[in-house]
Amino acid sequence: MPLPRRHLLTTALGAAAAVPLGVSPALAVPARTGTVWHRVPHRGIRPDDPDGRAPLTNPRRGFRYEMSYNAVDLTSPWENEQDHSPDAARTLDLLERRYGRGAHLTQLYFYLWDFATSEIPRSALDNIERVLRALRGRGYAAVLRFAYDDGVREQRRYTVQDIRRHIGQLAPVIARNSDAVAVWQAGFLGDWGEWHGSYHAHETYPDAVTAIMTTLVNALPPGLHTQLRQAAHRELITDTALLDRIGFHNDYVTLGEGEWDYYVPGNPGWPTYLDVTRDRMTDGEMPWDKGQSTDPYAWSTVIPPLTAARRLQTLRFDSLSLVHNATVTLPAWRTTDLTETQIGEAHLPLSDGYFRDRAGRAVPRTAFEYLRDHLGYRIEIREARYAAAGVGRDGRLPVEVDVVNRGFAPPKHPRPVRLLLLDAAGRPVSAVDTRADWRGWQPRGRTETDDDHGVPAPTTLRARLPVPRGTRGVHHLGLALPDPDFPDRGLPVRCANASTRWADGVNVLARVELSG
Repeated sequence: MPLPRRHLLTTALGAAAAVPLGVSPALAVPARTGTVWHRVPHRGIRPDDPDGRAPLTNPRRGFRYEMSYNAVDLTSPWENEQDHSPDAARTLDLLERRYGRGAHLTQLYFYLWDFATSEIPRSALDNIERVLRALRGRGYAAVLRFAYDDGVREQRRYTVQDIRRHIGQLAPVIARNSDAVAVWQAGFLGDWGEWHGSYHAHETYPDAVTAIMTTLVNALPPGLHTQLRQAAHRELITDTALLDRIGFHNDYVTLGEGEWDYYVPGNPGWPTYLDVTRDRMTDGEMPWDKGQSTDPYAWSTVIPPLTAARRLQTLRFDSLSLVHNATVTLPAWRTTDLTETQIGEAHLPLSDGYFRDRAGRAVPRTAFEYLRDHLGYRIEIREARYAAAGVGRDGRLPVEVDVVNRGFAPPKHPRPVRLLLLDAAGRPVSAVDTRADWRGWQPRGRTETDDDHGVPAPTTLRARLPVPRGTRGVHHLGLALPDPDFPDRGLPVRCANASTRWADGVNVLARVELSG
């Protein structure tokens, strides 16, 4: 939706990647039938665990902030954002103070108004890269959008050729910094890059839409998606080969109460939204409220949290703005309790122990906590196992790990799923890529459909970890999900367990004594 005019490590994990994995089919097959296992059960995070109510930082999912820059000089186009600094790290500090902690994403607009019909100068490209580097330094990723028209300055008369040229200029910048990008939205066309009201109305012509989206999809770094505002735009694309990389962003989440929320049952696009959001990136934001904006589309009715959770889960949302409706709906979500019974009756994900303290007593959680913790994926370890007999004659230790996704959505970005043997100091001794595709770790069925609403099926990871001759004493088993393209700087995934240890990007699962 539009922005209102008035208010506006070098780690053990990295080292693991350097260990010769020697991956072969023999390393990733189940142990022989009849294996006697030493079992290590695990449990989820409970409210009275240490940091049990703190956000679990994981890449490319969850609540997000919003920041906007003119690419020409890193000022903001909005009067109310004049306290935003060209130093993006300082702006993130400001946003955390203003809207509260709990997000590690931000919508990031770059306005190219000054260069709409010319090349983007090197200085502006350097500005864009500077902001992305600052996000990386703070562990953030961008929901990235480029636009020309801001709804305040005169419309620019850019052409399809201008847009394609600019995508080509931007592509190397995004590729170098794709660890700090969650999704590169289609943008460019119309006010705020929302694909309405552009001077030449390119967003209404299939040939123009297909040309722009072909250039953008071809420019996407491996594993990244782009997003469009509505199904009608997607249907204009004549090359269906592009569609696998195109998700959606809903910029007016009102659960169908507002005329610009198309993501509702009964809308002609609803079947497409259900289909596409199943495995492609989905982002959203509520409208600004009247405490933030006097524009006519402002929305000052509290959006019910449990109903919102059902819609966000049904459409597999990965991220949602923490900035929009921040004086009406967000305060209500922060003070409204949800219970285990309510979540169960709504067919929403129930994380292990999430609504229970360590004594088993029921504990409510706020709606804000629940949404913060379940947007996108939420991976829990259920059990780790290793062969009770120890290392086999082949010099390998059979290992199995059961994982389950308790979030709203499956993971959307490819990652290696790696099992490791660590020494007592946490250094990798060996590592095996299980070849599992974690994007297939499906969550619970979609609550507003006739999906199976039972608990999500666990996935079993299997490996036979090489153990060097003479290895003895206390070791540990670990699970790592590193960034495949940036193992030394990209954020790894932490599992939602209080019974595992998080050490340098590795989920430490079990202690094992090796006899050498």
